[in-house]
Amino acid sequence: MAREITVTARYPRDADTVFDEAIHFDEMTEAMKGIARYDGLPKGVVEEGATYVVDITLFGVMKNPGHTMYVEMLDREARVIQSREKNAQVTRWDHTLSIQPERTGKGCVWTDRVIVEAPRMEWFTARFAAYVYTRRHKHRGAAALETVVKPL
Repeated sequence: MAREITVTARYPRDADTVFDEAIHFDEMTEAMKGIARYDGLPKGVVEEGATYVVDITLFGVMKNPGHTMYVEMLDREARVIQSREKNAQVTRWDHTLSIQPERTGKGCVWTDRVIVEAPRMEWFTARFAAYVYTRRHKHRGAAALETVVKPL
């Protein structure tokens, strides 16, 4: 059974500026400091239609080689990225990142929605995903956070 993780973060910054930062691999690498190291990740920005294969080392000890990230959609105008990811342990890691202006007109809302399938460790993988995305937003200085994990 797949699980859905939704992490909603609020930032007191402009949505376009935050999205422009989010599409840079350096930003992701910085936000993951202390959790993961990505070997083989290129410099620059995410590209629609590109497939990236990286070796991920979690917490300096747990190696996860050959993690594949396919960027299905990058819509700069709508400020949305959709990736399809997988590796030896995770058969599905579909990530939608959306950054939208707050309705109040001040700041923005960054939503990460991830659907995870990991036949041998699904509950753990979903909880780990929730931890990772929540931790990323804390590292980025989010003003408010909400995390929900539910079965699909």
